[in-house]
Amino acid sequence: MSNSQQKVPNALKHCLNINDVRSAAHKALPLAIREYIDGGGDDEKTLAENTRTFDDVTLMPNYGTGLESADLTTTILGQISASPVLLSPWGAHKVMHTDGEKGTAQAAANTGCIYSMSNFATTSMEDAAVTTDAPKFFQLQPARDKAIMKNMLERAKASGYKAIIVTIDNPVHGNRERDARTGFGIPPTFPLRSILSLLAHPKWVLGYMKSKPEFANFQNFFDQGKDQNWMFHNLVCPVTWETLAWIRDNWEGPMAIKGIMSADNAKKAVEIGADGVFVSNQGARNYDAIPSTFSALPEVVDAISGKAEIILDGGIRRGTDVVKALAMGATACSTARPFVYGLSAAGSSGIEFVINMLKTEIERAMIVSGAKDIYSINSDILRFK
Repeated sequence: MSNSQQKVPNALKHCLNINDVRSAAHKALPLAIREYIDGGGDDEKTLAENTRTFDDVTLMPNYGTGLESADLTTTILGQISASPVLLSPWGAHKVMHTDGEKGTAQAAANTGCIYSMSNFATTSMEDAAVTTDAPKFFQLQPARDKAIMKNMLERAKASGYKAIIVTIDNPVHGNRERDARTGFGIPPTFPLRSILSLLAHPKWVLGYMKSKPEFANFQNFFDQGKDQNWMFHNLVCPVTWETLAWIRDNWEGPMAIKGIMSADNAKKAVEIGADGVFVSNQGARNYDAIPSTFSALPEVVDAISGKAEIILDGGIRRGTDVVKALAMGATACSTARPFVYGLSAAGSSGIEFVINMLKTEIERAMIVSGAKDIYSINSDILRFK
C-alpha cells in the first residue's frame, strides 16, 4: 500500500478517523457553526440512518490474491480522479475557515480529486476556477427565474467547469431545529450560550471578520439591489422535469442530477439526457423520515445501471463505506461533511488529510476484498446481514 508523505496538521496529529477529525473541528468552531454542520432535519432519524445503513452489509475477504496495492483511479463525469470520492457541494466554506473555497479547490487538486463548487459558495466561481488547473464541477441550484440559471451556466462554462450538478431536492426550507436553538440563520439571533461560545473562540471570530463571507456567486445580483431574501426565494423552489430539460438544453457538457432517490426519478433523469445521478438526500440536512441514500441505492442501480453514472452521496465515514457502495453498483461516491470537518479544523491541509485518510481506507478494503482496481469491485464481495 502507498503511504502519503503529507505533513499532518498540528490540529489533526492525533486523529485516526473521521470522527476524530470531527472532534478537532468542534474544538475550532463556536457552537452555532458546529451544530449547523452536524445537524439534520426534524428528529434527525434519516441523518442517523445515512451512516448506520452501511452496516447492513459486510465485505467478504478474498485472500491469496497477492495484492499489496490497489488502483483507486477512476473517471467521474468525464474527468479522471485519483479517488472514487469527489468533494460534494457545500456552501459557505469561509464560514468554516478563512481558506474557504480556494483552499478546498487546492486540496482537491493536490490529491488528484475533483472539487464541486456550491452555488452558495463564499468565493465566486471565477476566483475558485483560477486557483488550479484541476477539473472542477459546479452545482447549479434551479431557480424560479431562468435568467439566474442562464447567468450561472454561462459563467460556469466560461470559467472552465467541466460538469454541472443540478440539485433538485430543495423545494422548501427544511426544519433544522439545531439551528433554531443556536440562533444560526440570516440574520442570526444568537441566545446567550451561542454568544458565550463565540467569545470562547476568538480565532474563529477574527477569521470570520477577516474573510467577511458573502454569497459571492450572486454578488452581481446584489450590486443591482437584490438581497439574500430575494436569493433564497428564487433558489428554494419546486422543480419540474421541464425545467431540468431546459437546463440540459442550455449546458453543453456533462450534467448530473443530485437528489435522486427512486427508480422513477432515476429513469426520468436519463430520459432528459442526464449523464449521471447523485443518490442523495442532502446529507439528511433538510428533511427527515425519508430513506437513507445507501438503502435507496439498489433501486436506482436496478433502474438505470449502464445508462448513466450513479454517484452515492452522503453518510460516508469510512473507506469501507465507499467500497460497499461501489460493490452495490455505484460508479463513484461523494461526501461533504468529512471534508468540511477537515477544513474547519485545519484549513486546506485538513481537507488533504481527510482525502488521504479515505484513500488509505479504500485501498485497504480493496486489497482485503481482492479488488486490484475500482472496476474489479462488484457485488460478489458483499454479504447481507
